[in-house]
Amino acid sequence: MVSLHLPLTAETRGMIGRAELASMRPGSILLNTARGGIVDEQALADALRDPGHPLAAAAVDTFAHEHAAFASPLFGLPNALLTPHVAGMTRSAMSTAALHCADHVAALLGGRPEGVPVVSA
Repeated sequence: MVSLHLPLTAETRGMIGRAELASMRPGSILLNTARGGIVDEQALADALRDPGHPLAAAAVDTFAHEHAAFASPLFGLPNALLTPHVAGMTRSAMSTAALHCADHVAALLGGRPEGVPVVSA
């Protein structure tokens, strides 16, 4: 089993492609809970469709286009387990995120932008 745990950066984008998948041991399983874009989804789908490929299955909960209409080439493959990217969405994590968001809005409205992550163009 290969389990991916790394950020999506210029260096990791497309890190797992056709060559990397072909070099896996027979019966291997790929698990991507990191970021979409690290694995070439088309290469992964092609590998999973090929009965002679060493990769046996994949479990993926993060996709290259999560916020667009879902159109992954992995959809419908019997040896691909696909889940929405919600592993960190526990009740506690969501509550903490909501409180941080409210604190940031209050700080900005109160003229205290120090420490508030703000995107500027």
